Amino acid sequence: MAHASSFCRGTWSSNWTIPAIGGRQSGWGDLLGGVVIVMRRVETGEYHSGEVPLELFQGPAFKEQLYREKALEIALKGIERLQITKEEPLHVCSGYILSKIRDELQAEGYEIVTVKITGLTQDLAEREFKRSLVRRGVGDEGTVSEMRSFDAYLGWVMEDLDGRERFVKTGWKAWPRLKKSRDS
Repeated sequence: MAHASSFCRGTWSSNWTIPAIGGRQSGWGDLLGGVVIVMRRVETGEYHSGEVPLELFQGPAFKEQLYREKALEIALKGIERLQITKEEPLHVCSGYILSKIRDELQAEGYEIVTVKITGLTQDLAEREFKRSLVRRGVGDEGTVSEMRSFDAYLGWVMEDLDGRERFVKTGWKAWPRLKKSRDS
């Protein structure tokens, strides 16, 4: 029997699943940090994760959508590391950051199933995203967990805009407006 895998802004499981965190590629819809991509085989729990760095969501790199290339690179490394075959369906979250993954893997002959990723795979992606924020220096795990909403992140940044804007996905069109609204 073939396994399946999943992707979502942040994860991939088996059936392989690929979700993502924070907008649910973990991090995509979040103001802070990069985006975590997780690939997880549901049956065994084995997984691969990687981070699309924050810098790809700032400045010219964001406008050029380099984050999509990095997401694909993470997925290809995961396919190799986890020895995923073309006979295994890949469940990939519908998030935009994963669109290049869906398109490229389908063109290479993989069976791609677009789904909403939930459960253990999404939890894993969320955990990896929080850890990425801790590594970046946003705070300890408890602090990051307490802040786990867009408004909480925004409030935290605005408490020390000069010192914390470096943690923000400043490439978003909404960022200048959000920043200005707090100045008013």
